[in-house]
Amino acid sequence: MTRLLRMAVVAGLAVAGAAQAQDMSTELPPEDRWSVTVAPYLWMLSLDGNTTVGGIKADVDVPFSDALQDLSFGGMLLTTVRKGKLGFSINGVFTRVSPDSSFGPFDIDSTADLATLGGGPFYRVLEWQYGESSSGQPRRLILEPYAGARMNYLRVELDVRGGRQVDENETWVDPIVGSRFGLDLTDNLVFFSAADVGGVVTGSEFAWNVQGYFGYRTSIFGKETVLSLGYRAYHTDYKNGDFEWDVTQHGPIIGTAIKF
Repeated sequence: MTRLLRMAVVAGLAVAGAAQAQDMSTELPPEDRWSVTVAPYLWMLSLDGNTTVGGIKADVDVPFSDALQDLSFGGMLLTTVRKGKLGFSINGVFTRVSPDSSFGPFDIDSTADLATLGGGPFYRVLEWQYGESSSGQPRRLILEPYAGARMNYLRVELDVRGGRQVDENETWVDPIVGSRFGLDLTDNLVFFSAADVGGVVTGSEFAWNVQGYFGYRTSIFGKETVLSLGYRAYHTDYKNGDFEWDVTQHGPIIGTAIKF
């Protein structure tokens, strides 16, 4: 695999899209006020598929340990605001990778930036109380369809010392539609998931996303908090000229959602 392709693969580390389920709560806030949930998280990725950059095609087979090795820094944050049954979520990701190595006889300075921004409204169409716990707390099953858009930006810069410079970037936007699902298991334990499809009419040829989590309700500094652990798979098939990205990204996710 050429250095440029390897950079494109590693930069795919944080194409997180909208981690729509990460802030899930079965209990609605009052109708007369807004609530805000902030959910930082980490997605530990593996990548499988193929990519083409500059007309050169290669397989993508990267365990998350290799991708993390060249990570300079990255941030992943989901923010949700809601009032009653209506809510809006926005998910932002930025990652920069700057590995130090050489390609053949050349010394190469390389940097890859990836930014994604996804968001949209959701609405609770179903809330079914199927029982109570021993302490009298209601147990609920909920369903919340959502729609929105996901913007992806990828930039790869190569600087061969004493030689050629390469700077390529791609930006595309996928419309998305999907649904969130939540289920109380105990007073403190909840299961939540989300699935969506995107692209087709614009942006990617096709994209899909599936994720599921177990969350534990607790309190940190007096704020309602959910600690979560789960798994997510996200596939994107994007083509534009001599650039192609047909990759499935999957791996465990850990996160914390704090409600204000």
